[in-house]
Amino acid sequence: MKYVLGILVVFLFWNCEEKKEEGVNYVYQGPLMTTENLSVMYSDSGNVKVKMNTAKQLKMQNEDEIYPKAIYVNFIDKNGVEYSSLRGDSARFFKAEQYYKIMGNVFFFNRLQQQSLSTTELIWSPIKRRIYSTKSVSIKTPTEEVRGVGLDADQDFTKYTIRKPTGVFAIDSVAMGNDTTRF
Repeated sequence: MKYVLGILVVFLFWNCEEKKEEGVNYVYQGPLMTTENLSVMYSDSGNVKVKMNTAKQLKMQNEDEIYPKAIYVNFIDKNGVEYSSLRGDSARFFKAEQYYKIMGNVFFFNRLQQQSLSTTELIWSPIKRRIYSTKSVSIKTPTEEVRGVGLDADQDFTKYTIRKPTGVFAIDSVAMGNDTTRF
């Protein structure tokens, strides 16, 4: 009886085993490479312009890169001084299009102009040296707090344009051609 029961158990396991189709190749879709504690520097004419740091990078088969942990990007002037910084909870680099999508609690700070940007998603193009967003944004300066949906800016956040702005902001009445400004 034990012998018959043993054959029955083996037969059941053998029949429950996942059948693999012969001649079918399965393609691995995961990362080709994982890098821990990554630090990347972008330079121009031998001068470091941008430093990027993250705890983890996954390099995919199509050469896209996934940064599942916080990413930090620092912009550096010609004297080697950091003047703007960008951080997000995670990011992805799209190799074919050459841009980064920074996601999560995105925060950008320009020390020179004392202005900050908060959003949930930001596109950074190192090639075009621009940042973009189609999401809600909030910008704070020492004198203004502006909100809107959508943003176009220089990559160092020195100049920007907000689409659909709302909030409290100053308007130069001389530039408007008026001696006084009325709302």
